[in-house]
This record gives sequence, C-alpha cells and structure tokens, in this order.
Amino acid sequence: MAQDRLPPLRALKTLEAFHQSGSVTATARALNVSHSAVSHQLKQIEDWAGIRLMRRDGRQTALTEAGDSLALVINESFGAIRHEIDRLTMREKLPVSVAALRFVIPNWLLPEIEAFMAEHPDVSVYVQEHISDQPVSPEPDLMIGFSLDGHIPEGAEPIIAGAAIPVCAPSYQARHNIRREADIARATLLHDEDMRMWRTWLSAAGMEAKADGEGRRLFFSGSALICDAALSGLGVALCREALIEPYLARGELVRLSDIRIDHASVYYLALSQHGMDRRAARALADWLLERSGLRCGRVQADRVRRSVSEGLSP
Repeated sequence: MAQDRLPPLRALKTLEAFHQSGSVTATARALNVSHSAVSHQLKQIEDWAGIRLMRRDGRQTALTEAGDSLALVINESFGAIRHEIDRLTMREKLPVSVAALRFVIPNWLLPEIEAFMAEHPDVSVYVQEHISDQPVSPEPDLMIGFSLDGHIPEGAEPIIAGAAIPVCAPSYQARHNIRREADIARATLLHDEDMRMWRTWLSAAGMEAKADGEGRRLFFSGSALICDAALSGLGVALCREALIEPYLARGELVRLSDIRIDHASVYYLALSQHGMDRRAARALADWLLERSGLRCGRVQADRVRRSVSEGLSP
C-alpha cells in the first residue's frame, strides 16, 4: 500500500548526494556532516521504503537497482524545485510594470515613484503610457485608468478625484482681460474631440454654449495636450484639478472659476492577477494608494470612494 506521507526531507537529500558522490565519505564531505550521520539517514530512508536500497560489501556501500531508481526521481524532483525557485526569484527581480494615462505620468505618478524607490532601492519600476480605451500588452502589474462616471473595475481602488475646472496661463488672462466667469465664454476654448466638457461647464455656469461655427476653438486629442496648450497661452482649458495642483501652486496656470464639472469622475488603480502574485508590485500599489490619500487628504479620498460606490459627488 502507498505511503501516506513522504520520507524525511533530510534523508531524501542524503540519498541524492550519495547518488551523485558515490560514497559515504564523499557524501559526508558534501553535506558537511559526519560519516555516521550519512549512514543513519540512508538507513532511515531504507527503513521507510521497506525495501533494500543499499548494497553493502564490507566497507563499501552502493545503491541497489531500486535505490538508484529512487535517487534519480529524487534528483529530478529537487531539480524541478530548484528551477522553479530560480524562475520565481528572477521574476520577482524584474521591474514592476505600471501603465498610466499620459497626463497622470508626469503630474502625479513620477514624483510618487521617485519617493517609493528611495524607500525601496531593491525594486525597479517600468512605466509605460496607457492610451485610453486601448489594451496594454503585455498586461502590466499595475494600471492607472480613468472613469468618467465613477464606475471602476472590480477590485480597483479610486486614487485621484477627476473634477475639472477652467484654467489658463496668466499671460492669456492678462491679454484677454478675463476677470469674470462670463469672460470665459468669449475666450478661445481648448477642447478634446467631443466638446462635451465645455458644454457641461457653460451649462453649470448658467451660460449657453456657442453654436457650431461661433467663437474660436482649438481641438486636441487628449487632456495632456490640452493642458500643454493652456500652459502655452493658447486659450482656456478644462483640466482635472487634482493633476494641475503643481501648475497652480507655481503660478503657471490660473484658476478662473470654482465651478467644477465631472464630480463623479475618478482615476483608479488596478492590480493585475500576476501583479497580485508579486511582492514588489503589491508594495508599490500599497504605496500609491497611501500617497493618494495623503495627496487628496483622507477626507477627500474617502469621499472619492463614496462617490464610486454611491454615485455621489465628491
């Protein structure tokens, strides 16, 4: 009847070493144990197997056919374990891959990663741009995405509020004498392709959006280019407030109104399945979640989470 348990690991290791070295003395030297300890372990595995594994002729000891067969299986099994441990160790040493929307990378992610790596010098990080609505291949360990309505993938965590406000460069404000919210409507408005954001903001401000063909507009393919255009003094942009805080603090952009839109929108962090299996990836995810709470303030972070789960404005 098959045994219900494996023989002692030390005995298996001793049999493997004996098979490789060919003598008790050489095995003792390889394992850094005594001659009697080797003999004891070989006798123990022989007793456990219940069959003769060793052939003794005076002071010479050799493996029987059964012993040789078992030793080969042990060697293959230990070899597979060693290979898998090496593979897992090398995988853990690979850079943690993070994919994020272009606007998030310089304005939030890179400073946080710099601080993380200062505290985790053994972890390398690979950052790549994630284009909205396009899959990233191969799947990264961490993904920072955006949700307009606050609905995020299962298991993801909201990290940055997505409310937007109108801003422009100080030079543009001075040049076009923008002092009141009503002045914004006559400015050059910087749009993405669908023009939804400005229609929504003008409605929230109690103003009507201009009909197609009226007014000056510039169109861009994403929020990063819109912000760049605003910084260059080309017009007024609606930018995600949490991501332009450095520009506002340095005076490179000017807040033109406290009226915000897209209150339910949110940037979120998702950890992939293989990212969950990596200690370094989990550490970076925990760091970013913690830092998002510090950046937004704990109250704001909790409000963002509630907006996602309850459909409320943060």
